[in-house]
Amino acid sequence: MKEAIEEFKNYTSNYLDYGEMIQLKINHTLRVVDYCERIAKSLNLTEEEIEIAKIIGLLHDIGRFEQWKVYNTFRDRESIDHGDYGVEILTKDNYLRKYIKDDKYDEIILNSIKYHNKYEISKDLDEKNKLFAKLIRDADKIDILYLRIIGELEIELDDNPLNDSIYDALINKKSINRKDLKTKTDRLGVSLGFVFDINYKESFKILREVKYFDKIIDSCKEKTNNEKLKEQLEEIRKVINNYIEVNLC
Repeated sequence: MKEAIEEFKNYTSNYLDYGEMIQLKINHTLRVVDYCERIAKSLNLTEEEIEIAKIIGLLHDIGRFEQWKVYNTFRDRESIDHGDYGVEILTKDNYLRKYIKDDKYDEIILNSIKYHNKYEISKDLDEKNKLFAKLIRDADKIDILYLRIIGELEIELDDNPLNDSIYDALINKKSINRKDLKTKTDRLGVSLGFVFDINYKESFKILREVKYFDKIIDSCKEKTNNEKLKEQLEEIRKVINNYIEVNLC
């Protein structure tokens, strides 16, 4: 793993001149590696499989750096799909071999990267592929919530409450498809809906420990004067916290 991290640092060093968002993404990646390790251990995976989970965490956002360099944004809808582009980078000239010599897990690694940012995982994947894809999705979401809390990923609100379709989806324990967003406030629904796409008990345990959803909701209530939004957020808080507790039983 040390060699893989060194290669990652070498790769990302080429992008450091493109602004502080590059360092933010590097820091995010290294935290995700730690979450991947913790979740993988909780699943009683083998030592080899735990290392694969960490490699996936290290490489899940490898497409982000060129995305920022070329498009100056991390919004896929305004540029490229960074999951797909990450796969392209790793398969070009067999670059993945710089991170892991054995090709036994290539399919799992590449599928996990491809699907880590999609609305859902392909139903065509086998169970082992799904296990790792779900693992990186959990780890990535947990740290994105952290970035919302510390303000490195800003929570933007406008004067609107959540639109009815977004609110109803959250109350009914459904994650949010970005295609359904209509306002800046609706984007908040994506982050809140993360909890309904969490897969593993250890991930729910982390979420209960850090209380990121409570912190995001509290922050949004302080930012807005919209009473309907405040009421919506309190109802969503109840649903989310109950959902976490149910999944820890």
